[in-house]
Amino acid sequence: MLPVVALLCLAVDISHSDVPYSQPQVASDGKTTGVVFGARGRIFYATTESAPVPVADAPNLALGNHRGPRLAFTASAVVVTATVAPPSAEFGPGTLRTWRSTDRGATWSAGPAVSETGSGGMGFQGVASDGAKQLWATWIGPHNGHPSLYFSHSSDEGVTWTPQRVLSETVCECCHPSVAISPNGAVHVLFRNNTGGNRDFYLATSRDGDRFDIAKLGRDSWQLDACPMDGGGLAVYGDAIVTLWRRRDQLYVARPGGGAEEPFGPGHNAAVTLRAEGMYAVWSDGVSVMAKVPGKAPVRLAKSGGFPSLSPAGPVVAAWEDGGHIHIERLLP
Repeated sequence: MLPVVALLCLAVDISHSDVPYSQPQVASDGKTTGVVFGARGRIFYATTESAPVPVADAPNLALGNHRGPRLAFTASAVVVTATVAPPSAEFGPGTLRTWRSTDRGATWSAGPAVSETGSGGMGFQGVASDGAKQLWATWIGPHNGHPSLYFSHSSDEGVTWTPQRVLSETVCECCHPSVAISPNGAVHVLFRNNTGGNRDFYLATSRDGDRFDIAKLGRDSWQLDACPMDGGGLAVYGDAIVTLWRRRDQLYVARPGGGAEEPFGPGHNAAVTLRAEGMYAVWSDGVSVMAKVPGKAPVRLAKSGGFPSLSPAGPVVAAWEDGGHIHIERLLP
């Protein structure tokens, strides 16, 4: 049996006696580490050193199963994205919306919509920043009668967004996409596809912000007449790119270039991040939240909980939900 091991020098529990918090996402600019999460029809933001503050009232906020708000830091703003359905259609196609803070998350105001009205889908989306002015968003939404993968970007820290475009006409309908930006400006989007009944992962890369090259990851395939509802994780550091995702009941590591996937171990709902010392990962084993840091064996981070996330930059901080609570811990190598 794996031990419960303290890997950290920071541990935060965020809870409310009457409001169940869920679906945390972590981001950092190296100075501030923030977490965004949902609570029924509201969005909240907190840091590792401050109590939650409301971002917005968002009736019909998409939550659960990796649906929920996302977070990114730019040079002078903090940006949240989330999908909200119309008041009259709780589970209808929503719109991907934004909120911005220019005072380090103390106060928030509504920004522009990223998607067209009704094109934001059911809330499977991701956002990333280059830490300066660039933001990229990707999401799954309806297109010509079937789910497709969209993208948009902002070059002014989320003040404006480009018109939505389709990145892929095919996509697994309920597996969240992820986006990351390399230091050289290349944009990478990880998504589970649905081609010929195979639910395999693909990586889309754009070096000019316009045209994406799309390539399958790994060599094996997963024939499945259903959605796994598990989107995997993507990370960049310098020139390195890594993905961690599930096929059947196993997790695999894969990198661009068409090489074979590397077995990682059993699990699902994985998140990954890279630093100079190597790869960090968190995932669920069905009951517990697991973690692996460079050079060490996997450990049990928490006896219960799920949907863990990791900060893409700055200190390596994990967050996960457990029974209406949000737990935040820093991982040390």
